[in-house]
Amino acid sequence: MSSSNLLEIAVRRVKNGREDDFFAARSAFIYKLKQQSGVLVDREFQSFFALPEPDATPVYIGMTLWESQEVVNAAQGVLMGSPEMTAFFDTFDMKAYVMVSPPAGFDLATLAAAAGQVLEVAVRAVNDGMDDEFTKTRDAFVELLDNQYGAMVSYELDVAFTQNEGNITVGMTVYESQEKFQAILQSLQTAPEMGAYFQTFVPVAAQYALSASN
Repeated sequence: MSSSNLLEIAVRRVKNGREDDFFAARSAFIYKLKQQSGVLVDREFQSFFALPEPDATPVYIGMTLWESQEVVNAAQGVLMGSPEMTAFFDTFDMKAYVMVSPPAGFDLATLAAAAGQVLEVAVRAVNDGMDDEFTKTRDAFVELLDNQYGAMVSYELDVAFTQNEGNITVGMTVYESQEKFQAILQSLQTAPEMGAYFQTFVPVAAQYALSASN
């Protein structure tokens, strides 16, 4: 993977009663998206759980790995304002949108791709003046998380661009299954590391999702 690659992450909350429209419009938009030069991988995930509270309507997470910022700019020139994009964006509200730099070892094509694996996508707004505390408590929490049975790998991704307000950071964790994810969440809820960590940010989108077709 080149250091110039960019990963686009769009966390989309489907408008009430528009799921069928969302699927149809997404199919047309993704078809046009994949025709653009520089699209390396495109994946879709369906959220089944969210923190700190459940989503009122279905949430889907689209991820596209781009070759470089230059190809992103060129593709946006084609896609912005197109009938496919206009129709698609009318079916959802954007919960979070970020462009990040994938870390070493990150492979979107195989990310939580095995049957039953769970992907956690955490988009967080760090509280003002708490950058150092966030980093310290995050590292302690992720170390604890990575040592839990059923937690496979965690990533922290550098944010290059976001449409969300605040000091936005992005992390991901892959779990072996929903059962193991739920067991880990239950066991860590009272851990001091989790309590300290969650005091340093506001969740923008904390989604737990399964791989889906698009």
